[in-house]
Amino acid sequence: MTASAALEGGPAARTERAFPALDGLRALAATAVVLTHAAFATGDHTSSALGRVLAHLDVGVPVFFVLAGFLLSRPFLLAAAEGRPAPRAVPYLWRRALRILPAYWLTVAAALLLLPGNDGAGPATWVRHLLLVQVYDDGGFAAGLTHTWSLCTEVAFYLVLPLAAGGLVRLGRRDPRRPWPVLAALGGVALLGLAWLVAVWTAQRTFVPTDLWLPAFSGWFAGGVALAALTVADPGWRPVRIARELAGGLGTCWAGAAVLFWIACTPVAGPLGLAAPSAGQAVTRSLLYGGVAVLLVAPLVLGEQGGRVRAALSGRTARLLGEVSYGLFLVHVVLLTGGYDLTGTPVFTGPLVLVAPATWLAGVGVAWLLYVLVERPLRRFRHVADGVALPRRRRSGGAEGSGRTEATATDSAATPSA
Repeated sequence: MTASAALEGGPAARTERAFPALDGLRALAATAVVLTHAAFATGDHTSSALGRVLAHLDVGVPVFFVLAGFLLSRPFLLAAAEGRPAPRAVPYLWRRALRILPAYWLTVAAALLLLPGNDGAGPATWVRHLLLVQVYDDGGFAAGLTHTWSLCTEVAFYLVLPLAAGGLVRLGRRDPRRPWPVLAALGGVALLGLAWLVAVWTAQRTFVPTDLWLPAFSGWFAGGVALAALTVADPGWRPVRIARELAGGLGTCWAGAAVLFWIACTPVAGPLGLAAPSAGQAVTRSLLYGGVAVLLVAPLVLGEQGGRVRAALSGRTARLLGEVSYGLFLVHVVLLTGGYDLTGTPVFTGPLVLVAPATWLAGVGVAWLLYVLVERPLRRFRHVADGVALPRRRRSGGAEGSGRTEATATDSAATPSA
């Protein structure tokens, strides 16, 4: 999905514009996740240098979470900075549901009906996956749908955001041009997320994957929200000036991201495969992955929008791949699993040089069909709930904004996850 319309920071110079390079970044993140899952299927998650890199290309997940935090929180923070009513919850949630659920439900149906590993799937399996609650009990994941944990987590963020945004808006209005309270609150959220990881990985392990719940990744979402806060703050505020100067060097930021990624590929961030990390390793991995994601996104939203790299990331091909990246995320594990079933290839075998490109190409093809036949046609219904609002107490002297106007900024926010 295209990057959302966004507004330049500074009360005097806020003009609506897009961050088109985010489409290309989203496509790269989705491709990274396809590669890491293909490498896992072929058994190439090894201790070799290449194997460690492939094993850690799930770094695409925090990129998606940072993008979601940035794009979805920005309309709320911008409303606070400009003294306008915040986006209404009902239109916002309707647009999110319309964006993710139809294509997701089709993917779930395809996996449960077509993959042999799901022959015994009963009503409970269908309900859990259709409602995106499969991470909240010990029922596990259906074949071909193991990757949907991140969508469950991102949907939890969608639901929490309108509530959390109310607090952020109030904090932001204390000093709209210098959102120290907002940034401090986000730092607290990130620390709570790290505390959650420590608690999860030091407690007695259960079959309920609490390490996949939203609190475990709150720091990644908070990183995106912090970037959004900086883009709507006074551009003359010193922290904003420093952030923009640092982000102006895309090569420097991305080199820093590469260094953090290299460290994350070492044992300091935990073992390979499905082995459980220690609490310290889980925290280290979270910090490193979050740092990689923020450094990748920051120059595309805080820095100047020119340059060859940004032009390539916002080019026609990159934008098309960004549009279909959600579908690619949804279907690639289904296709990967189905391919192994059809060919009778044992798991953890097969040539990666064939499996990875075949999965990516097939995934892009199916994702394009989903986009053309399902996702794009449904956009015509995105304004259906614009006039609907939850009952709320009126404040004397408060302005009532148009639901349509308030919600429009979230139309094109990043979805998801991978």
